Amino acid sequence: MSADTLPDPDTSIALVADLDGTLCRTDTLHEAALALVSSSPLTLFQLPFWLMEGRAGLKARLADRGIIEPDGLPMNEAVLELMRAARAEGRRTALVSAADHRQVTAVAAATGVFDEAYGSAEGKNLKGPAKAAFLVEHFGAGKFDYIGDSKADLAIWEVANRAITVQAGAGLRAKAEAVNSKTHHLDPPDGKTRAMLKALRPHQWSKNALLFLPVLAAHDLSKLWLVLLGFIAFCLTASAVYVINDLVDLASDRAHPRKCKRPFASGALSAVTGIGMAGGLLLAALILGLSTGNPFFIGVLLSYLIATFAYSLWLKRK
Repeated sequence: MSADTLPDPDTSIALVADLDGTLCRTDTLHEAALALVSSSPLTLFQLPFWLMEGRAGLKARLADRGIIEPDGLPMNEAVLELMRAARAEGRRTALVSAADHRQVTAVAAATGVFDEAYGSAEGKNLKGPAKAAFLVEHFGAGKFDYIGDSKADLAIWEVANRAITVQAGAGLRAKAEAVNSKTHHLDPPDGKTRAMLKALRPHQWSKNALLFLPVLAAHDLSKLWLVLLGFIAFCLTASAVYVINDLVDLASDRAHPRKCKRPFASGALSAVTGIGMAGGLLLAALILGLSTGNPFFIGVLLSYLIATFAYSLWLKRK
C-alpha cells in the first residue's frame, strides 16, 4: 500500500517510523557487531560481557566504536514516500528506534525526512512497551501513527492512532489488526528462498567437479560415492565462505554499482540470516567430511576453510 492510498490524515497526528527492518531493510545493531568483529576478530569474546550490561549497553559499546554509515544502508522507499508525504502535509515526522541514539540521529540526518529522532541512550532500551510509553509521553496517546515491522511493535500500535506494518507476515498482520482497528499494511514480505539460493552462488560449484577426475581417470567407480560426498562437502564449504565474504564486505559492496544488488548488501537477507546460513553450511560440510572416514580429506577440507577464512578476513586487504 502506497502513501496515496492511505486516508487523509489529521495534520495534528505525527507520523513515527522505526529504523531497523522498517525504514532500513537491515538491522544496524547486527551489522555494527559484524563490522567490529570483522575488523577486530578478538572483540567477539567481548560481546557477551557487553551484553551483560543490557541491550542498550551493548548498543552504546558498539556505537562508541563506530556506527554504520547511513548513506550505504538499504532504505525502504515505500516508508520514505510516506514520510515525505507527511511532511508535505505539514505533519510532524519522527524516527524512533531501539538502536543507539547516535545511529538513529545519523540516519535521520542523512534521509532529510524527519523533524525529530530518538534512540536508546543512558541504559534505556527504547523498544516495545518502553517505546510505547515514550511516544505517549512525547506525542500523546492516539496522537501519532506508527510504522513498524515486528511483534515488539504491538505495544506501540495499541496506543497509536494508526498502525502501519512493513513486510509483515500474515500472523503479525492479524495481531496488529486485533490491537488497532485502523491498521494498514505496507510491502508484503519478500520471498527469501531465491535470495538465499543466490547468496550460495551454486554456479561456482562446477569448480569442485575436479574431484571426480582421479576416479574417472583410474576407471575405478567403486569409490564414486565417497567422491560425491567430498564434492558436496566442498560445495557447502565454498558457499559458506561466499556468505561470510559477503557479510564482511557489506560496506564496500553497497558502494559498488553491481555488488550492491547482492542479497545481503541490498537488505534482501539480514546479517543474522547470513550467519545462520554460514553456520549451517559449515556444520553440514563437516558432517559429510567425517562420514567419508578419510582423515586426509578432512584435513584438506579444513585447510581450504582456514585459507578462505584468512583471505576473507585478512589476506585480501594485503
